[in-house]
Amino acid sequence: MWKGFMVYLFGSRYEKAGRSILICLLIFWGLRQAGFFLPIVPAILYLMVFAVTVGSMWQDLSAKNEALAGKNLFMLPFCRWRLTAAYLGALGAYTFLTRTAFVLALALAVSSWGTMELTGSLLSALYGILLTAWIYGERQHRKKALLWITFTIALSFSFTSSWMFSAVLVVSSLTALFFLQRMDPYTFYEAHEAVHGTEKPKSAKKDLLWSYFLRYLLHHRNYLVNTLILWGVAMGLPMFLGQIERSLALPIGFSLLTLNTPVCILLSCDPHLEQAIRMLPGQKRGFVLSYGLFLFTVNLIGDLIFLLSLKLQRGGGSGYDLCLALLFAALGALGSAGLEWYYPIRGWRTQSELWHHPRKYLVPGSLLLLSGLLTMWL
Repeated sequence: MWKGFMVYLFGSRYEKAGRSILICLLIFWGLRQAGFFLPIVPAILYLMVFAVTVGSMWQDLSAKNEALAGKNLFMLPFCRWRLTAAYLGALGAYTFLTRTAFVLALALAVSSWGTMELTGSLLSALYGILLTAWIYGERQHRKKALLWITFTIALSFSFTSSWMFSAVLVVSSLTALFFLQRMDPYTFYEAHEAVHGTEKPKSAKKDLLWSYFLRYLLHHRNYLVNTLILWGVAMGLPMFLGQIERSLALPIGFSLLTLNTPVCILLSCDPHLEQAIRMLPGQKRGFVLSYGLFLFTVNLIGDLIFLLSLKLQRGGGSGYDLCLALLFAALGALGSAGLEWYYPIRGWRTQSELWHHPRKYLVPGSLLLLSGLLTMWL
């Protein structure tokens, strides 16, 4: 079972693991040779590793994972604890090597560290993997588990001694492991089925597609939260742009606000939907138009929030600003919808991998180049 999950996540020869390790070594060596130094307090280093691990592990657990979705796996005789250990162990290794290791390599390359800092970072990653799995699987007593974990985290970071910090993490990890050992592996399967139902759109008419888009966001709360966070960033974006001239700040802000990954990978993240839509006649125009209008609406809301925030902080504003917002929202929607129809992302293993695919930077990057050209011409 362990080998099956590992092959699914890393490839038949574990090539993805080797590639991730090589990239981390190159990042570490390159930054070390550059001589760039940034002092990082050990507690901040541990918190960085812990936060990245928890976020990535939760995303991988709650994402659509075909390795766990395979019902044939649960039809075979298996030992409860061994299946849980194989699944969580493989997923934890995948999370660490493809997400946490990059952050850890970056942090260690620009800071001074020793054996204790490295040990504390690895323990923080291990604890993040175990407690995320525990919280995700413990649905009935999740509040109690969260309270206990919050207490242990606060206790861990209150110690100035690295030895005491490591000891608390070890005890906490063993406690989480104890509860995971008693957990029914069907817990993860049922939670997966509850999050990812089998509902399919009844047809591809425009009104039904819009209803599907809205239901999709409400059903996948993490997608909706990501969109709301992006709109919150739009409110504070004028402060980050600082004293950049308004003529340049506007297109830069509009370009960055098209980086809404979840709503821009609707077909890539749901192969069954893509297959159903491509089988229906006349859907190239119908779906792309409806999907483009949906993305245009989402982009435009973020752009209007950015414009309002910019007006409140700097004043000014004209009809040209609104026309520019409409232009960038339309171009971003057209680019994202076109990429999804003609070049959907395939071959991904977990939804976390899909979210971080480099393709997501193509549309914002192209619009940033357009921003530079507009600044030169206008």
